[in-house]
Amino acid sequence: MNGIRQDGKQAKGAAAKDLVCGMDVDPQSARSHLHQGHRYYFCSAGCQSKFAADPEKYLEPGTAEAPAAAAGAIWTCPMHPEIRRDAPGACPICGMALEPLEPSLEEGDNAELRDMTRRFWISAALSAPLLWAMLGELIPAINPMMLFGHQPVAWAQLALATPVVLWGGWPFFVRGWQSIVNRSLNMFTLIALGTGAAWIFSVLATLLPGLLPDSFRDASGAPPLYFEAAAVIVTLVLLGQVLELRARAQTSGAIRALLRLAPKIAHRLDAQGNESDIP
Repeated sequence: MNGIRQDGKQAKGAAAKDLVCGMDVDPQSARSHLHQGHRYYFCSAGCQSKFAADPEKYLEPGTAEAPAAAAGAIWTCPMHPEIRRDAPGACPICGMALEPLEPSLEEGDNAELRDMTRRFWISAALSAPLLWAMLGELIPAINPMMLFGHQPVAWAQLALATPVVLWGGWPFFVRGWQSIVNRSLNMFTLIALGTGAAWIFSVLATLLPGLLPDSFRDASGAPPLYFEAAAVIVTLVLLGQVLELRARAQTSGAIRALLRLAPKIAHRLDAQGNESDIP
């Protein structure tokens, strides 16, 4: 250790390195902390507190970033606190993402928020052209069915809506299926059934229109399509999930900020008058 002897005493005239920020500090004026017989020096109270809270993190550089919850943490549902799991996942009752029961000072990687955000933006980009078909029903002059014909537009909608429904909405189908298996129907059950039925019917109307009876056809003899409805619903639900996960992440950040206000170390004075720092 730079400027630190094995007996924990500072070598005369040598500089010490702050293990938290990496700065060179003067042992005569720097803050110090005694850990396992070795005294370490720091440039500020903040670095000293961080080291005292978790010395091994700085004594063994290169370790992976701590997760958002400690090992052995219990995960629960914000809406159904009776749910207890030993790993993250979705609530078997409502489908919401589980959260650690005890808050942690470490800010872990929110993989679900990142995944939902990616699905939302890609789904929104693919769903935007489908809105043209919805507007065309209200404004005949820009109706793509009249401008390009029913079949080309149907194939274009199929190509755009399929990745949105099957890939963007895949987490909703998984949670919807879990709700059926667990016999606890919820919002994701309705989303999976509604968007899935709309997409399957539209696929059949595009690939095998002759199977549909005449009562299913419009005035022009073409079967109706619901690709845009299925894609837009999935995109809007993804947006809701992103906003919800962001709000929950901000709440967790506020809790972590409050936890950081608590002192990390205490100064203990023994009977001989010697002072030592303890977590």
